[in-house]
Amino acid sequence: MATNLQIKANRLNAQLSTGPKTPEGRVASCMNALKHGLTATHVVLFDEEVADFERFHHEIMVSLGAKGAVESQLAERAALCAWRLRRVYRIETRLFSKGQTSWSNGKPETTADIDLVFMRLTGQGDELSKLSRYERSLERSLQRALYALERRQMQRKGHAPLRHCGSMDGSFHPPIR
Repeated sequence: MATNLQIKANRLNAQLSTGPKTPEGRVASCMNALKHGLTATHVVLFDEEVADFERFHHEIMVSLGAKGAVESQLAERAALCAWRLRRVYRIETRLFSKGQTSWSNGKPETTADIDLVFMRLTGQGDELSKLSRYERSLERSLQRALYALERRQMQRKGHAPLRHCGSMDGSFHPPIR
């Protein structure tokens, strides 16, 4: 437990550090907690272009043909999940690129054998398993949004809605036609 003297010193130090002062510093510090961007508040991250997102979003929205607020919301959800899935693939590629080089005897050693790269990556930590969990979660969200949108569209057109094909473990499997 901190002493009264330590608490007082901490309070004095905290007054000296009031955060970034310049606009550039504020922009930089707002990204401090960003780790992978798969659950980010902002849809377009530092290594992505707003124009690319807007084009992608527009294409998805047009292709899904949503009508009304509810269908638009479902289409929006699908577009955001699909955009984040694209990010997963970029992250995976970068992980494998980083894993391609390892250090041996104090110098970098590069390999072209994908199995060696995979072993290096899986031996260092659980980055790939975390990425895989995020990917599965995003895929489920995308499938659910698409299924709900399709169901709403069928109801709007006067067709009987498809039966839900969920399994006992809560996972979702779209109907086979």
